[in-house]
Amino acid sequence: MKNIQYENDKVYNRDHVATPRWVVENIYNLINVTAYGSVWLPFNNYDSQFKTQAAELKIKHKATHIFDDLGSDFFTTIPPDDCDLMISNPPFSLQNKIIERSFELIEDGSIKAFALLLPLSTLETAKRADMFQRYSDKLAIIVFKKRIKFLGHTSQFNKACCWVCYNIDSLKETRLQWI
Repeated sequence: MKNIQYENDKVYNRDHVATPRWVVENIYNLINVTAYGSVWLPFNNYDSQFKTQAAELKIKHKATHIFDDLGSDFFTTIPPDDCDLMISNPPFSLQNKIIERSFELIEDGSIKAFALLLPLSTLETAKRADMFQRYSDKLAIIVFKKRIKFLGHTSQFNKACCWVCYNIDSLKETRLQWI
């Protein structure tokens, strides 16, 4: 039943798009993902490049998704024990709530670091700017020089994007960069 819902979601939900492999390879290299002991992929299941590459690199990871067998909703799911890193391409339409929850998970010690692939417009609003300023001590932004061609629905679309990262050791010296 979940697989049927998942396949329908892939076609009709504007938030369900596939992140290209090169984007995942790029961030995994930039943040040295293999240095993390436990990685949570909260919006990734089935055909996710995040999950595929984590498995290829033999990274201890847990991939969850609203359409997995447990119905793992990001807003209620407890991250894996000793989660060193949360990384994903979350639904853009829920970005405010996702960013807030990510910082809450940092605050309560559920995760130690995160990297979220988000639209570049994420940096525009006063609400998000205030949130980012509160956590600016360990915040890093990685901006793509070119738009990402996402795959999904019945077509493709290009989007200007950035990685919003928090407490990533390899980014401590470069808080803002373009790739």
